[in-house]
Amino acid sequence: MITSADFKKQIAKPFGQEMRHFGFRGTGLEYFQQTDDFLFAVYIDPSRWGGSCSAGFAVHPKQVDRDYNGNKDLTKLKIYQYEFKMGLTEYPRGESWNYADDEASNLMVLSKIIQAIKDKAFPIIEQFKARPNILEQFEVAEMDNFHANWTKRTRVSIATTDIRFAWAMTIIFENKNYNRAKQFAKWGLSQPDNKNNDWFGCKDFSRILTKNNGA
Repeated sequence: MITSADFKKQIAKPFGQEMRHFGFRGTGLEYFQQTDDFLFAVYIDPSRWGGSCSAGFAVHPKQVDRDYNGNKDLTKLKIYQYEFKMGLTEYPRGESWNYADDEASNLMVLSKIIQAIKDKAFPIIEQFKARPNILEQFEVAEMDNFHANWTKRTRVSIATTDIRFAWAMTIIFENKNYNRAKQFAKWGLSQPDNKNNDWFGCKDFSRILTKNNGA
């Protein structure tokens, strides 16, 4: 069986050619794009043990420029640090593809992965670019069954918790739509596990709820 490094060598160039055709830039198996409001990434992730790979995409709102450990340098953000990481299926962990020992077979595998990215990732990325975008359309009422409602809207799973998502929405809308930010902050603090919690996001929830609009 070929190694993951060898598999990467076989598919990196044609993967890059295809992603650049859609306006992404990058190297290897990671490609990036951005707008005024968001960073986008698409990637293929070969298993460290060899034999298979997965793929996915990620979105990071530029308003989320800090975390529990301080400010984020958005120009150096790694994909695993993106706020919203998503697979290409409706279920967590997503699909995996087995690769072969010969290059021809692996290029066929790559074609299937690229098609999955086009079918699943690109439409969601377009929803983030739209006006209004998907975050502006997502309602606080949907938070009570967050993962199911997100998947209903997008047909893909998202790797975050409901509380973390509410925090991100609070930060995103703090300076764009204060009343909307308050709604997500109020929901976040209303959760039983969050009362008297020392999680860093709770301070932001409380800050927003006690902040004077326009202050």
